[in-house]
Amino acid sequence: MSTRAEEGMLAGFQLKLTMFEDLVVPSCSISLLSSFKFREVRDDDIYLCTYPKSGTFWTWEILNMIIKGEAKYADHWMSSCYIDHRHEDVIDTIPSPRILVTHMTPRTLPRAVWERKCHVINVQRNPKDVAVSYYSQLTNQNWMNESTEPSFTGSWENFFDAYIKGNILYGSVFDHNLSWDKVPEDHPDVPFLQIHYEDLKKNAVPVVKQLAEFFHHPLPDRVCEEIAEACTFTKLKNAHNHIKIPTYYYPWREGSTGHFRKGETGDWKNWFTVAQSERFDRIYEQKFHRAFSY
Repeated sequence: MSTRAEEGMLAGFQLKLTMFEDLVVPSCSISLLSSFKFREVRDDDIYLCTYPKSGTFWTWEILNMIIKGEAKYADHWMSSCYIDHRHEDVIDTIPSPRILVTHMTPRTLPRAVWERKCHVINVQRNPKDVAVSYYSQLTNQNWMNESTEPSFTGSWENFFDAYIKGNILYGSVFDHNLSWDKVPEDHPDVPFLQIHYEDLKKNAVPVVKQLAEFFHHPLPDRVCEEIAEACTFTKLKNAHNHIKIPTYYYPWREGSTGHFRKGETGDWKNWFTVAQSERFDRIYEQKFHRAFSY
């Protein structure tokens, strides 16, 4: 019987995939992930935990500005803090407080995150929009040193089917979000906050305030407004492309938009067929025991 990783490769992944516990991950990450649960953790570490394409870059930049207390961009790209693919000696060079990024699930994170009660933030986004953004990235970016092909070369239909079944990198978006929804129940003593991409898109200022208060680091309204403005899609894209020092770069297909594609909500309506949307809604309702909420 094929694994979900093997099924994902049959769907069109050129990047070699394998299973790590219950997640589909790049085969090249296994040596790093094998000791992942036993990584060293600092008490003041901040863990930004997301499913891919859920507003990770956006939130990470906001968090950096909150910690600094001003609307000043981080010097480097977020990829330097991506613990799923950075070795521990690299992560150790980051000054405290470290804002570390992961797409892993709660039970696969370093155990010390929960034992030392680090601050944990989860960002979720309409999983239909996630599917479109994720497909765009994987079909335009190469995560393989030995190839010039993008990570995924299958059709949208192939990708959608794999996405629904959880046969893609980081597995099922449904199971991933459900696992983070349970954190307050599973780890009641850990400072945990869940925010949503759509709330940031609607009005980022209240979310910036909420995040600042979560860290017991309240900021003046003016600073919250300046941070929200500096982290609008256009300005953050410009900073990423022209201001920051590039780090750990995976090449993009020539002519693609890179990490910053559209930054919109509702783009899934331009991609999903009626049948795909209905199929998605049925599975969502089975998993969450409620109607699709976006």
